[in-house]
Amino acid sequence: MNLPAVGHRSVDERRAQLLDAAVEVLREHGLAGLTTRAVTSHAGVPHGIFHYAFGSKAALVRALIDRELTGATAAWGAAVATDDLETALRQALRAQLDIVRADPAHQAALYELIRAARDDAGVSAVAWERRRYLAEIERLLDTWSRHGGVAWEAPVGHVAALVLSATDGIVQAWTADHDDAQADASIELLARAVTSLARPA
Repeated sequence: MNLPAVGHRSVDERRAQLLDAAVEVLREHGLAGLTTRAVTSHAGVPHGIFHYAFGSKAALVRALIDRELTGATAAWGAAVATDDLETALRQALRAQLDIVRADPAHQAALYELIRAARDDAGVSAVAWERRRYLAEIERLLDTWSRHGGVAWEAPVGHVAALVLSATDGIVQAWTADHDDAQADASIELLARAVTSLARPA
């Protein structure tokens, strides 16, 4: 159902409204249907509002990717506070997968968007946002290892890259087959494998 276009809203409120609408357009019509007119129509606002809020479709795509990766980063940051490294990793990985499980169609649309954005010279946010996500994982691994009194056998940046790549694989596999048992087993193995790279400090 379209959102009513009533009253004045701040730029941030308009952006949030249009981002929500863009997600629904992606879900219903795929990337091919993601046009600025489709987004404003779904949001129930005049097309001029789009240029007021974003200025270009590329800016909208960058904002969508930023919001999604910010949510993923928050899931990691919300992992249980514990001195046990393996438990912290397991909780963080499950939190990430739970986001996907809660709305598989949303995740499928996001993957399509990110794949397209990587090939679009006008959308430069993907690599930058991924580096930000990687840096957050690195920060958390460092924090958890210090709390647990352990040190990494490899540079923590390399460990973070391994975790991110493996997590992507787990999430994409679940998106394809919805095999909960396999995904849970993969999380257990990944948490155990990464923890094996840490030794008492």
